[in-house]
Amino acid sequence: MKVIVSGLTASGKSSVATSLALNFGVEYFSASSKLKTLLPKKDFMVWESKKGIEAVKFRLNNPKYDKKLDSFILSYFKTKKDIILDSWVAPWKINDKETIKIYIKADEAARAKRVSMRDKISQTDALKFMREKDRLTKNIYKKIYGIEIDKDFLPFNLLIDSSNLELSDVIQLCSDFIMNQKNK
Repeated sequence: MKVIVSGLTASGKSSVATSLALNFGVEYFSASSKLKTLLPKKDFMVWESKKGIEAVKFRLNNPKYDKKLDSFILSYFKTKKDIILDSWVAPWKINDKETIKIYIKADEAARAKRVSMRDKISQTDALKFMREKDRLTKNIYKKIYGIEIDKDFLPFNLLIDSSNLELSDVIQLCSDFIMNQKNK
Protein backbone atom coordinates (compact mmCIF):
# COMPACT_ATOMS: atom_id res chain seq x y z
CA MET A 1 0.00 0.00 0.00
CA LYS A 2 1.41 3.36 -1.06
CA VAL A 3 -0.32 6.56 0.00
CA ILE A 4 0.60 10.23 -0.43
CA VAL A 5 -1.13 12.84 1.72
CA SER A 6 -0.85 16.43 0.55
CA GLY A 7 -2.27 19.85 1.42
CA LEU A 8 -1.30 23.35 2.42
CA THR A 9 0.05 24.42 5.81
CA ALA A 10 -1.95 23.09 8.79
CA SER A 11 -4.53 21.36 6.63
CA GLY A 12 -3.91 18.23 8.69
CA LYS A 13 -1.76 16.32 6.20
CA SER A 14 1.06 15.43 8.60
CA SER A 15 -1.27 14.45 11.43
CA VAL A 16 -3.37 12.32 9.10
CA ALA A 17 -0.36 10.72 7.39
CA THR A 18 1.28 9.89 10.72
CA SER A 19 -1.93 8.37 12.10
CA LEU A 20 -2.58 6.37 8.93
CA ALA A 21 0.94 4.94 9.04
CA LEU A 22 0.44 3.89 12.65
CA ASN A 23 -3.03 2.46 11.98
CA PHE A 24 -1.86 0.44 8.98
CA GLY A 25 1.53 -0.46 10.46
CA VAL A 26 3.54 0.99 7.58
CA GLU A 27 6.42 3.43 7.27
CA TYR A 28 5.72 7.16 7.48
CA PHE A 29 7.95 9.57 5.56
CA SER A 30 7.83 13.35 5.97
CA ALA A 31 9.14 15.35 3.01
CA SER A 32 9.31 18.47 5.17
CA SER A 33 11.50 16.79 7.78
CA LYS A 34 13.84 15.50 5.09
CA LEU A 35 13.98 18.95 3.46
CA LYS A 36 15.08 20.52 6.75
CA THR A 37 18.08 18.15 6.82
CA LEU A 38 19.10 19.19 3.29
CA LEU A 39 19.05 22.95 3.87
CA PRO A 40 22.31 24.62 4.93
CA LYS A 41 20.55 26.62 7.68
CA LYS A 42 18.71 24.49 10.21
CA ASP A 43 18.14 27.13 12.89
CA PHE A 44 14.34 27.05 12.84
CA MET A 45 11.85 24.75 14.52
CA VAL A 46 8.79 25.43 12.37
CA TRP A 47 8.30 26.87 8.91
CA GLU A 48 5.66 29.29 10.22
CA SER A 49 8.14 31.55 11.98
CA LYS A 50 10.47 34.39 11.01
CA LYS A 51 13.42 32.02 10.51
CA GLY A 52 11.17 29.46 8.81
CA ILE A 53 10.00 32.08 6.31
CA GLU A 54 13.64 33.02 5.67
CA ALA A 55 14.31 29.35 4.89
CA VAL A 56 11.39 29.23 2.44
CA LYS A 57 12.68 32.41 0.75
CA PHE A 58 16.10 30.78 0.52
CA ARG A 59 14.47 27.75 -1.16
CA LEU A 60 12.71 29.98 -3.68
CA ASN A 61 16.07 31.44 -4.72
CA ASN A 62 17.89 28.09 -4.51
CA PRO A 63 15.62 25.47 -6.10
CA LYS A 64 18.39 22.86 -6.07
CA TYR A 65 17.36 21.85 -2.53
CA ASP A 66 13.77 21.14 -3.50
CA LYS A 67 14.91 19.35 -6.65
CA LYS A 68 17.31 17.24 -4.57
CA LEU A 69 14.52 16.41 -2.12
CA ASP A 70 12.08 15.52 -4.89
CA SER A 71 14.64 13.33 -6.63
CA PHE A 72 15.33 11.53 -3.35
CA ILE A 73 11.62 11.03 -2.65
CA LEU A 74 10.97 9.63 -6.13
CA SER A 75 13.82 7.12 -5.79
CA TYR A 76 13.02 6.19 -2.20
CA PHE A 77 9.29 5.83 -2.83
CA LYS A 78 9.92 3.39 -5.70
CA THR A 79 11.84 1.05 -3.39
CA LYS A 80 8.96 0.72 -0.92
CA LYS A 81 6.04 -1.67 -1.01
CA ASP A 82 4.21 -0.01 1.88
CA ILE A 83 4.66 3.65 2.77
CA ILE A 84 2.68 6.74 3.65
CA LEU A 85 4.29 9.92 2.41
CA ASP A 86 3.46 13.44 3.54
CA SER A 87 4.44 15.79 0.70
CA TRP A 88 3.37 19.00 -0.98
CA VAL A 89 4.52 18.08 -4.50
CA ALA A 90 4.92 14.28 -4.75
CA PRO A 91 1.35 13.65 -5.98
CA TRP A 92 2.21 15.42 -9.22
CA LYS A 93 5.61 13.71 -9.59
CA ILE A 94 4.64 10.10 -8.81
CA ASN A 95 2.46 8.79 -11.61
CA ASP A 96 1.80 5.14 -10.86
CA LYS A 97 -1.82 4.01 -10.67
CA GLU A 98 -1.36 2.00 -7.47
CA THR A 99 -0.53 4.99 -5.26
CA ILE A 100 -3.48 6.48 -3.41
CA LYS A 101 -3.27 10.26 -3.36
CA ILE A 102 -5.21 12.26 -0.78
CA TYR A 103 -5.49 16.05 -0.67
CA ILE A 104 -6.61 17.65 2.57
CA LYS A 105 -8.00 21.15 2.32
CA ALA A 106 -8.97 23.59 5.06
CA ASP A 107 -9.96 27.22 5.04
CA GLU A 108 -7.48 29.87 6.21
CA ALA A 109 -9.24 30.54 9.51
CA ALA A 110 -9.15 26.87 10.54
CA ARG A 111 -5.53 26.50 9.45
CA ALA A 112 -4.43 29.69 11.27
CA LYS A 113 -6.15 28.47 14.44
CA ARG A 114 -4.25 25.17 14.18
CA VAL A 115 -0.90 26.92 13.66
CA SER A 116 -1.66 29.26 16.58
CA MET A 117 -2.43 26.35 18.90
CA ARG A 118 0.47 24.18 17.69
CA ASP A 119 3.12 26.90 17.82
CA LYS A 120 1.64 28.85 20.77
CA ILE A 121 1.48 32.15 18.87
CA SER A 122 -1.37 34.57 18.25
CA GLN A 123 -3.81 33.77 15.47
CA THR A 124 -2.83 37.04 13.81
CA ASP A 125 0.83 36.00 13.70
CA ALA A 126 -0.12 32.47 12.68
CA LEU A 127 -2.18 33.78 9.77
CA LYS A 128 0.61 36.14 8.68
CA PHE A 129 3.30 33.44 8.74
CA MET A 130 1.03 30.84 7.16
CA ARG A 131 -0.01 33.11 4.29
CA GLU A 132 3.61 34.04 3.56
CA LYS A 133 4.83 30.44 3.76
CA ASP A 134 2.03 29.21 1.49
CA ARG A 135 2.56 32.03 -1.02
CA LEU A 136 6.28 31.37 -1.22
CA THR A 137 5.90 27.58 -1.35
CA LYS A 138 3.31 27.83 -4.12
CA ASN A 139 5.78 30.01 -6.03
CA ILE A 140 8.55 27.43 -5.55
CA TYR A 141 6.54 24.63 -7.15
CA LYS A 142 5.13 26.89 -9.85
CA LYS A 143 8.67 28.04 -10.70
CA ILE A 144 10.28 24.58 -10.64
CA TYR A 145 7.51 22.38 -12.07
CA GLY A 146 4.72 24.65 -13.30
CA ILE A 147 2.38 23.08 -10.71
CA GLU A 148 -0.37 25.02 -8.97
CA ILE A 149 -0.53 22.99 -5.78
CA ASP A 150 -3.68 24.69 -4.50
CA LYS A 151 -5.64 24.58 -7.77
CA ASP A 152 -4.73 21.42 -9.68
CA PHE A 153 -6.41 18.47 -7.98
CA LEU A 154 -6.30 16.08 -10.96
CA PRO A 155 -3.71 13.71 -9.44
CA PHE A 156 -5.87 13.00 -6.37
CA ASN A 157 -8.13 10.07 -5.62
CA LEU A 158 -9.69 11.76 -2.58
CA LEU A 159 -10.19 15.38 -1.53
CA ILE A 160 -11.30 16.16 2.00
CA ASP A 161 -12.11 19.56 3.50
CA SER A 162 -10.95 19.29 7.12
CA SER A 163 -12.05 22.82 8.10
CA ASN A 164 -14.95 21.69 10.25
CA LEU A 165 -14.00 18.08 10.92
CA GLU A 166 -12.28 16.52 13.89
CA LEU A 167 -8.91 14.95 13.12
CA SER A 168 -10.31 11.53 14.03
CA ASP A 169 -13.08 11.94 11.44
CA VAL A 170 -10.59 12.86 8.71
CA ILE A 171 -8.43 9.88 9.62
CA GLN A 172 -11.48 7.60 9.52
CA LEU A 173 -12.56 8.91 6.11
CA CYS A 174 -9.06 8.36 4.74
CA SER A 175 -8.77 4.89 6.32
CA ASP A 176 -12.14 3.84 4.91
CA PHE A 177 -11.15 5.10 1.46
CA ILE A 178 -7.80 3.29 1.56
CA MET A 179 -9.45 0.02 2.67
CA ASN A 180 -12.03 0.38 -0.10
CA GLN A 181 -9.27 0.91 -2.68
CA LYS A 182 -7.27 -2.05 -1.36
CA ASN A 183 -10.32 -4.32 -1.64
CA LYS A 184 -11.00 -3.48 -5.29
